[in-house]
Amino acid sequence: MVKLGWIRSPQSVEVRFGTSRAGAVDVLLFRTADIDALPRTHTEVDWEELRATGQGQCSPLTALMDAVPSN
Repeated sequence: MVKLGWIRSPQSVEVRFGTSRAGAVDVLLFRTADIDALPRTHTEVDWEELRATGQGQCSPLTALMDAVPSN
């Protein structure tokens, strides 16, 4: 949904694993209201199908991603 441009992270935090900076990653944070608004603002998605997608299955968002120009 980030790659589709539907949501943006207003903030990120650095999370460290272990004692070295080599184990640090940035984690994006999102506002709950922005996530909650997605089904209302993107009615082109079958949200029930998306929620039912199991691990290892192709996401219904894949077809939409294919239409997004890559940078």
